[in-house]
Amino acid sequence: MHIPEYSQIVSPLYLVTRKKNDFHWGPEQQQAFAQIKQEIAHAVALGPVRTGPDVKNVLYSAAGNNGLSWSLWQKVPGETRGRPLGFWSRSYRGSEANYTPTEKEILAAYEGVQAASEVIGTEAQLLLAPRLPVLGWMFKGKVPSTHHATDATWSKWIALITQRAHIGNPNRPGILEIITNWPEGENFGLTDEEEQEQVTRAEEGPPYNQLPAEETRYALFTDGSCRIVGMNRKWKAAVWSPTRQVAQATEGEGGSSQLAELKAVQLALDIAEREKWPKLYLYTDSWMVANALWGWLDRWKKANWQRRGKPIWAADEWKDIATRVEKLPVKVRHVDAHVPKSRANEEHQNNEQVDQAAKIEVSKIDLDWQHKGELFLARWAHDASGHQGRDATYKWAQDRGVDLTMDSISQVIHDCETCAAIKQAKRVKPLWYGGR
Repeated sequence: MHIPEYSQIVSPLYLVTRKKNDFHWGPEQQQAFAQIKQEIAHAVALGPVRTGPDVKNVLYSAAGNNGLSWSLWQKVPGETRGRPLGFWSRSYRGSEANYTPTEKEILAAYEGVQAASEVIGTEAQLLLAPRLPVLGWMFKGKVPSTHHATDATWSKWIALITQRAHIGNPNRPGILEIITNWPEGENFGLTDEEEQEQVTRAEEGPPYNQLPAEETRYALFTDGSCRIVGMNRKWKAAVWSPTRQVAQATEGEGGSSQLAELKAVQLALDIAEREKWPKLYLYTDSWMVANALWGWLDRWKKANWQRRGKPIWAADEWKDIATRVEKLPVKVRHVDAHVPKSRANEEHQNNEQVDQAAKIEVSKIDLDWQHKGELFLARWAHDASGHQGRDATYKWAQDRGVDLTMDSISQVIHDCETCAAIKQAKRVKPLWYGGR
């Protein structure tokens, strides 16, 4: 059994296995625990490798906040859903976490191509489906001016991917690229039309620092977030105006961070319409939002907001946005998120402002739920340490990077049936006890 993006899902839980690391059971840990249980229950069995001219091999690759993931699927005519051949994921190593978003996506594709070649060989054609273009950078053959990976690393990426792409005849290259979306709720599988169609990109909005001074008042930065608060999932959408230095936000329950991103776009449109702006410059660090407004939105509308006979994810929100952007000229620019301060410009600083405005405060966590999480860890530490006393359990947990309070350990020991049985056994006098 393989779990897609396993390492990324459970990354908030890793520290519990490491010595001398502080481990705190918070909303991220609870969300990871709940998600991995759900993923295990719905894990997909891997299919056998098939060969032949009608077999399509699709490699999905993606770079997340904590690491990389890629999955290899096969599809033949008549199948509405492909068969998975493998799922892989890993955390970032060393300086990889500091790579630019483009470099991270290229790294994910590079690792995916290597893994796919081991499964289907190097002769089979591969349809590469990253979340943003990769092959264009590879065939340029030169390192971009803004990069973090070394020139040697870029050369390694370029050599492997271009060599793999050139395998085969000109009419059937070794690698074809299809830029695709991964919005929540989408099933795997590209339609025949989508496999032949590249995403149509509309004209991109200019960098913020290149906007004419009189146009900056029409610029808004958007962001959205989601987290577990107590036992509920909550989302928050925010908009930041650089000229007014003011943030506006809206919140709700259920949904996801992707939904919050859409709510933020709707909030920006609300502001522009209310103030009767002649245009809107929208800045976002979400590739999903940027790609949708650059081209996917038009494609979904032509397909009556359906994909393979089923409504697209968040259809109501997308319909609303599509209707409104027809009346208001909107230019969208994607902003790289979490750029180091040494390289951050005014655009990145404004994006950081809206990122902060979209965060859901940790102080809203249900304290009763948080206490239960600490008791869970204390019970685990007490059992794993061999039902020792309070001080010994505390030291055992500290040595393994788990921060517990004496009160929680005392409560667990007080309620421990095993410890009670041990104490009772010590009170029973042996038969030979003579009172001496």
